[in-house]
Amino acid sequence: MSSSRPTISDVAAAAGVSRAAVSKVLRDAYGVSPRMRERVERAIAELGYRPREAARAMRTATRTIGVAVPLLRGQFFADILDGVYEELDTGPYRMLVSPFDHETSERNPGMESLWDREVEAVIVVSPKVRASWLDSFAQRLPTVVVARHDASDHYDRVVNDDRAGATLAVEHLATLGHRWITHLSHNVSGPGMLSPHAVRESGYREAMQRLGLDAYLSVVTCGGSEAETYRATAALLDRGDPPTALFVGSDQGAFGSLRALSEHGLRVPDDVSVVGYDDTQFASHPRFSLTTIAQYGTAMGRVAADLALERIKARTEAREWVSQPALIERESTGPVRLL
Repeated sequence: MSSSRPTISDVAAAAGVSRAAVSKVLRDAYGVSPRMRERVERAIAELGYRPREAARAMRTATRTIGVAVPLLRGQFFADILDGVYEELDTGPYRMLVSPFDHETSERNPGMESLWDREVEAVIVVSPKVRASWLDSFAQRLPTVVVARHDASDHYDRVVNDDRAGATLAVEHLATLGHRWITHLSHNVSGPGMLSPHAVRESGYREAMQRLGLDAYLSVVTCGGSEAETYRATAALLDRGDPPTALFVGSDQGAFGSLRALSEHGLRVPDDVSVVGYDDTQFASHPRFSLTTIAQYGTAMGRVAADLALERIKARTEAREWVSQPALIERESTGPVRLL
């Protein structure tokens, strides 16, 4: 046997299968037969194949960075893509986008698709797979995770200080005299993950308790789309005696809340104040004039691309970049109405 480090091609030849088949076994992809898995794993053991280093070695210089992103239903995700594009635009690398929808705790189809296309690094936005799956994937391909708070030694993280952002929202509303501040949380985390919305909800609870507003603390959990938040807000209002303020986990969701409030005959901000999160481009539109928490998605995308390039150049130690949020005050919030 040669003294050089074995490659995935060597494993494929020894097992009598294709490189794609070896790749599927390595990432535990769907559709691998027990017989094929046994042959590949035996070849790996015999050759002393080490997936992380060898996976890097077998990647050709495709000059491509993959971006796995949830199906584009929100402007914030588009802002991140804009940032990645801007950072890569003047250099030799280009991005390949792989949207994903039917993600489970055990696999992310967008990331798997990018692996099969032999990109040199992957940026993944807000995945819900288990931390162990992400760790395993990142040991085979340089990975940057955006909008997820789990710590890891194997991938870089780009996150917003979501606890501070939630605190800004609650303090702003409390300063305006609001006490009954309801949080519409999009905390639909997968098992074994710490999502931005989970951290925002925690920040909301801590701020309400610190300000002595425990008696008014209220969380409504709903999906993050405009339609889902609209339905959750409408159900809240149908119960009567609405809160004087809503802190919504995203701008997209806040637009749904604004529609529900309008349909229930409530004026913003005279009857109910609304704060969103993200500061997407439509938040500043005069039709909405939404007070929101900026987390600078475009900047996060640029940083993620830069970290991916560093990983391609063989940096191995994990890094974290945290965006500092800011309150953007507009016309959707105002002083509580005195009865």
